[in-house]
Amino acid sequence: MEKSECIKILSYLNNCYNNRFKFPKANDKDGTATKLMVEVWYDLLQYYEYQLVVAALKKLIINRPQWPPTPGEIVQAAEKLMLPDASKISAGEAWYLALEAVHKHGYYNCKDGMDSLPPAVREAVRNFGGFAAFCHSQDTSFVKNQFIKIYQEVELKRKDTAYLPKPFKKKLLLISEEKGAQ
Repeated sequence: MEKSECIKILSYLNNCYNNRFKFPKANDKDGTATKLMVEVWYDLLQYYEYQLVVAALKKLIINRPQWPPTPGEIVQAAEKLMLPDASKISAGEAWYLALEAVHKHGYYNCKDGMDSLPPAVREAVRNFGGFAAFCHSQDTSFVKNQFIKIYQEVELKRKDTAYLPKPFKKKLLLISEEKGAQ
């Protein structure tokens, strides 16, 4: 996205949220506050295509019309729009997929059973104790609740960095590698 497109986004927000979002900034005689606002928004949105940001913005405006979205909320919405369907699985759907894999592949075909699952569900099954342990568990509400909690933790961990733009993730990775080397 270009800075000029970022300014279009800010103007769009100004028109949608008349009294709750001010762009350009009022009482900004030298334009410093307005320039800073553009820089901050551009810094967070520059990694995305303009059309993707517009789609994410419109989705947020429609779903949450009370308050204007922050740049971070727009980034999250844009990243969600780019996720493949396999990454948009609820905890209940993950439970169902894991059970289906158990019924289809069984205890003696654990590798194929694990391979048939989406990555997040596979990680939850692994954290549960593995495919064999999942096969031996009884289909009770306790086991289901335990699996759902594990899946939600896996998703929470994934979402912590999933919404970050790729160049920013690389910077964070470099920082963590530098700290690890010290």
